[in-house]
Amino acid sequence: MLDGAIGAAVAALEQLPVAEMLASTGAGVHSVDSPAAATLVLLALAESEGAAHAHGASCMRRLLSSRASTGFWRFSSDSGRSEAGESARALVALRQWNMPLDPPPALAALLSRDVAGAPGQTSSESRAAAIEGVLPEADVAMTADLLLLAAHEGRSLPGRAALVSEKVRTQGLLGCARGEPAVSPLLLGYLLTRWVRHVGDHWQLAVPLRAELISLWEKGEVRGAVNVALAMSALMNLGRPTDVNLFERTLDSMAALLLREQSEEGLWPVAPLYEAGDVVYGSLEASAALCVEALVRYVRIARIAADRTDNFLPGALPPRSGTWKETLAAFDSDYPPALFSPESRARLLALGEWLPAALEGDGGFEVRLLEGTPRVDFILGIKHDGQALLAGRHPHSELPAPLFAAPEWRRIRDFARAWAEPGGLLDREVDAFWLEFDLDAPVASPPLPIVFLCTRDQPVAVNEALHRQKSDTYRATLHAGLPLLRGDEAPLTPELQRGMDVCIEALPPGAHLYAACVMMSRRSKNLRFTLKNVPPESMVAYLEAVAWPGDIQQLRDTLAWVLPLGVNRFMLNLDLAPQLLPTLGLECSFQGRAQPAEEPRWQRLLDELVTRGLCAPSRRDALLAWPGRTQVNLSAGSATRESVFDKRLAHVKLGLTGAPVIEAKAYLATHRTSELLRPR
Repeated sequence: MLDGAIGAAVAALEQLPVAEMLASTGAGVHSVDSPAAATLVLLALAESEGAAHAHGASCMRRLLSSRASTGFWRFSSDSGRSEAGESARALVALRQWNMPLDPPPALAALLSRDVAGAPGQTSSESRAAAIEGVLPEADVAMTADLLLLAAHEGRSLPGRAALVSEKVRTQGLLGCARGEPAVSPLLLGYLLTRWVRHVGDHWQLAVPLRAELISLWEKGEVRGAVNVALAMSALMNLGRPTDVNLFERTLDSMAALLLREQSEEGLWPVAPLYEAGDVVYGSLEASAALCVEALVRYVRIARIAADRTDNFLPGALPPRSGTWKETLAAFDSDYPPALFSPESRARLLALGEWLPAALEGDGGFEVRLLEGTPRVDFILGIKHDGQALLAGRHPHSELPAPLFAAPEWRRIRDFARAWAEPGGLLDREVDAFWLEFDLDAPVASPPLPIVFLCTRDQPVAVNEALHRQKSDTYRATLHAGLPLLRGDEAPLTPELQRGMDVCIEALPPGAHLYAACVMMSRRSKNLRFTLKNVPPESMVAYLEAVAWPGDIQQLRDTLAWVLPLGVNRFMLNLDLAPQLLPTLGLECSFQGRAQPAEEPRWQRLLDELVTRGLCAPSRRDALLAWPGRTQVNLSAGSATRESVFDKRLAHVKLGLTGAPVIEAKAYLATHRTSELLRPR
């Protein structure tokens, strides 16, 4: 039924003329000379597996012919709406169809044009706002378009991202849907979540958006097929939440409504997309394309769900038996010989014997990039579903008793019990818990990990009050969690607390404290901070603000060759002992966590490491070949337990110590995406 509905809609679209925008007033309906409908059609069809090629081609011609001599687009000739948003959205649409423009409008020019059109701005204020990327009264829909274009260009606009996050958090979609003409709230949600999906890590915006979309649906306030399609695509842009049952039930109900409202011709009624006074704007072609996008993507999700007996749903499969040794052994053919020596593979298996298979989490490997460095460390990320096992309260599995001969594991158990307290501070503010095992020597008995307490992102600090709230929450979380993990042997001394406070207080508006690290395996009293989303242009100022004693010039020199390669996602690792140490870890990757097959800048980054003598060519080639999918089959009584894992290249870390030679490491990730039982 779904395939038939999609086929009928695509066939109908192919018969329609070029997408046009219609304006409805009390006097009737008339067409408007606007590229907005063609842009929306291109955005939607690009997500629809190339559906309606002929109509997409006509929309591209429409956009190219409607581009003004200035190189920009307007909503219409008589619209007061800034050219910036319409132009940014048109550029993203054309990029998704691989249509080059010569010359393309520069992002900086669009930002300046946006600011210049703002009421009440002096020229000096306009210049300052353009530089900072922040405009207090900015149109949220226009800002979403600019943010998405910036992400496609490998840039970030932290000021604008912070502004959007705060407005959505405090005003919701209904309160943010403004402009001249004003974009509809559901179209605004669709545009915002396209950006969230592209950059991948804006938790502080994704959570309230998802909650509001589902709430509007449950209250019956998402009316009409097109609004339902926009809400569906927005939810799918945000990804699968913790409550998978609610997510899938909501999508099922929405898809059923789209099928009911489709006409015999395969189309859907025109719905309002913009509003200006008593004028309402809509488009038959855009309505159809948006509904097609929602259904195509829903079918994709439904087919994935049908292929798995859902490991995301508690109780869907019997508990895993055995240890991680069996899973790590099943990966043996995936380990590139250039990165995984026989000795490192043997140590991984020896470690796996200590870790129950029921200790669910994402796995990962830390590898060195020079020849003659065979060490591979293992990393296991524990989310809330692993709390019970770490806390000693899992109904079907437990950690090996010999682990608790070590006080470090007893402290991990105490932390997990506090983390599992419903409604407690750690329950609210700790997002994940990572265990990293150094394997530079044979596995100890028992093995001791380095632990990472990963905090939830806080609202972006767009004003002083939010900055204080953000800092206070991070401090409270660390003061609650770190003493449990460090114990009396490594207390949080006043000096260490002061160092923590300085690092947290100085965070730039868009940056977050990702994790605090306790180095149990190294018997160290040092504390490591991992900071994410620190803009490269703010790194030196931040490190100077916290009085980092390291080699600032080495960081400047490193950024001077890293930034031209297009690296645009950074994390910083800082060490406190209790004062800051002169070491610095610079983690480098790309927004959206794109992989080498779709992100050619990985090749450029790794080639540069080879050129600089920081990576062996064979290891570069192995890293580029790692991403993909692999299936692991394990015995489960009379059945076979089949798990599918995504293998991803997570990031490269450059260790800056002031020494001439920079140590380069890479981090390989594995994520179990599906699991089912098959009878043998």
